[in-house]
Amino acid sequence: MLIEIGTIIKKYQNQNCINSSESNRLLKAKEVIELYPILTSYGLNDAVKRGLIPVIKRGKLNFYDSKDIEKYINELKNNNSSEIKNITPKSNNTRTKFV
Repeated sequence: MLIEIGTIIKKYQNQNCINSSESNRLLKAKEVIELYPILTSYGLNDAVKRGLIPVIKRGKLNFYDSKDIEKYINELKNNNSSEIKNITPKSNNTRTKFV
């Protein structure tokens, strides 16, 4: 069990090293999705279309600054906590049961 905990800690430290070393690097969409699993390709493209994430275009490729991605994710965290309070279940929906 201690070996598993050590392995998890090493993975976490390696991930933090990767994120900190790439903080000044431009990332392709595939790299953004790999480094930030909270984002999907659809979500990333939607955020770009709405102007929430700036994009740098070089030909057909889009590049993203990791600082902008982290800022967007932090805004999502802050907005989601306030939006969850405003959601109310539909009373006419018989398929959904709230326990």
